[in-house]
Amino acid sequence: MINTEKTQSPKFKKGFTLIELSLFMGLFSIILLVLTTIFAELVQKQLEIQSMSAVEADKSYILSRLQYDIGRADSITIPANAGDSSPELALEIDGSTYTYQLNGLALVADDNGDVQRLNNVRTELSNLQFQRVENSGGVPTITISMDIISAVQEASGQRSTTIDTTLGIR
Repeated sequence: MINTEKTQSPKFKKGFTLIELSLFMGLFSIILLVLTTIFAELVQKQLEIQSMSAVEADKSYILSRLQYDIGRADSITIPANAGDSSPELALEIDGSTYTYQLNGLALVADDNGDVQRLNNVRTELSNLQFQRVENSGGVPTITISMDIISAVQEASGQRSTTIDTTLGIR
């Protein structure tokens, strides 16, 4: 008797084998690790750029503000005499006294009780010094020295800049 039944290949159940699943998980883990590393580096670079930007913006603003106020001042009361140094600067402008000094790690300007912080919260100021010098024409002039440091700690260290400049009454 001849067997008329056709031999059929066994039916496989649909799904993944353990090898396929392991291969997928390995490749997925590698891709996830690479993407996480790239994201972490991007976040670090963004913090560094913000830090650098904050330091440079504060440097520019503080210099502009001091240049403007000293340029329009009627007199400089602190430091009082040529050669004197002080961590405080007091100017007489149109009958009002403007005082610049450090309040903790912030540079503040006090205009008769109206206190304004001049640097933003991402920077700190230190080593603030005002020295009075007189030029040959007798015009009161101030030499300003200060350090502006980023409050954000970077992998390469903190960003900082030093200001050393001289400004005078017009």
